[in-house]
Amino acid sequence: MNEVLKHPYLIQNEEIRFEVTNRCNAKCTMCPREKMDRKQGILDMNLYMRILDEAYELGIKIVSLANFGEPFLDPYFFERAAYAKGKGLKVYTITTGSLLTETDAKQCLYFVDKIRFSYYGMTKEVYEKIHVHLNFEATTSNIEYLIQEKKRQKSLIPKIEIYFLMMEENKHQVDDFKKKWLNLADDISIWAPHNWSNGRNFRMSNPVKPKVTCGRPRKGPIQVQWNGKIVPCCYDYNSEIILGDVTQQSLYEALTGKEYERFRTAHDEGKFELYPFCDSCDQLQKREDVLVFTTIPQSRVGSANTTHIRLDE
Repeated sequence: MNEVLKHPYLIQNEEIRFEVTNRCNAKCTMCPREKMDRKQGILDMNLYMRILDEAYELGIKIVSLANFGEPFLDPYFFERAAYAKGKGLKVYTITTGSLLTETDAKQCLYFVDKIRFSYYGMTKEVYEKIHVHLNFEATTSNIEYLIQEKKRQKSLIPKIEIYFLMMEENKHQVDDFKKKWLNLADDISIWAPHNWSNGRNFRMSNPVKPKVTCGRPRKGPIQVQWNGKIVPCCYDYNSEIILGDVTQQSLYEALTGKEYERFRTAHDEGKFELYPFCDSCDQLQKREDVLVFTTIPQSRVGSANTTHIRLDE
């Protein structure tokens, strides 16, 4: 085995997530965008290719092109996806679908293995109350077009998942969501919303249950922000915990550096207070009230594990 791959963290890690942009055309109510004060921008294409090349050498198999922003605001989205596919990697993204043009939909049939739509309302009033600045009819039409085009071309990809967050504003529409999308999408899931540490608070902490590591520090995925900063996970919307900087380091140097190892050790030893953003995260407590409904075979109702993307599901 390559000496680089012998590092225990790298052996366990098969996924890298790129925040292609943290810009967004929406202000959804569950998302703490108003608290994000870091600069907004788009991931440099040359930096992306260099880091992806390095990640490929480290054994990465899955590339996610999404984080705290709308990925279809990235002008290089399909160029990035094609570059990853050219290496034999699987490509995944999360979107509202609000900007998915017919041309984009057709390109998804070649370059995206799985696409997850966030769709949290079944009427114009409810949808636009939650997905502020988006248009219910246009977004629904965009998603339906992709589904129809995939069927028309008899394409195996992308796998189309539609997610629904069950909140006070829309919980009365759960059955309508199922009726609409069960027979159209490949899979659907209904979740209770997660907290955003200091950004949003939907779930009460259980004082009886101990906090345990979410597993991300040891098992990944690797999270690269648009400006090259490496953070623990996609929940760190304001990049509060910087573990490396791939504009100044190689990916291997960042992942095996002192900051990352200090972070792993803190999680291993349960010293979450060293990282207040982690300490207040609801992913540190196992729960049975999070995944409400799913058709994904490998997912389990009651599970709270949202760490990894599984393209075999």
